[in-house]
Amino acid sequence: MAYTYPKEALKVMLRDERYEGPLPAFHDPSLFPELKPLLDNWEKIREEVFHFEKANQEISGISSNEYVSAQYEGTRWSNMYLDNFMWRHHKNRVHFPFICSVVDQIPNASLAVLSVLYPHSAVKPHYGDTNGIVRCQLGLSVPDTLPACGLGVADEKAGWQEGKLTLFTEAYLHSAWNWTEGKRYVLIVDIVPSFISKSRMAVCASVLGAQTVNYLENRFAMIKRTPMPALRILHSMLSLAWRLYLPVQRSFKFLSPE
Repeated sequence: MAYTYPKEALKVMLRDERYEGPLPAFHDPSLFPELKPLLDNWEKIREEVFHFEKANQEISGISSNEYVSAQYEGTRWSNMYLDNFMWRHHKNRVHFPFICSVVDQIPNASLAVLSVLYPHSAVKPHYGDTNGIVRCQLGLSVPDTLPACGLGVADEKAGWQEGKLTLFTEAYLHSAWNWTEGKRYVLIVDIVPSFISKSRMAVCASVLGAQTVNYLENRFAMIKRTPMPALRILHSMLSLAWRLYLPVQRSFKFLSPE
């Protein structure tokens, strides 16, 4: 019998909030047929990634090293964003026209990231932004299976396979590791699933609003001392600003984030 998802109210985490809900840690990819373009084109996606690396040395962009467990010299986790909760990275998309054309076929896609986890590197356990997305990771180049290379979500573990999808609830505590001698490549695509009661735009604007609140809290002590009710008002205002800005930003390439 197929899993029946409960209808979920959108929850976006502020400050130290954590998601505690009924969603499974991992999801069955067959329940999300909109992801078929990724499976149909995974080899061409990998080819475009490797072609870029050959011409430009490596995938780079946002190096999320604050999340990396640096047990070995040279450990690294590098992410190149094509879309970040509908915030379009036009300058990066120019280099990956085929990948973008595939992701753009997925109507509920909210994020697309090329992610490289370097040898002997581990991503520290951390919580995601929202229950409003399912995170999909398409294996492009996977040096090994569990236990040497894998992903932990809540109390469960899974490995990647080349040409296969690994789907999980990003809101839960999750981590990743690669204790091999090779680099692990995945294409990350977030989707806003039908069991979430809000639209893709509403989810993305709310998450970007929360990320902006987090940025302000880290920069300004006054914001960090703000009571939670006032913080929620600030979040609502910022989310509205993002909702108004995103359609404009996506239409004009000169507004690409650095």
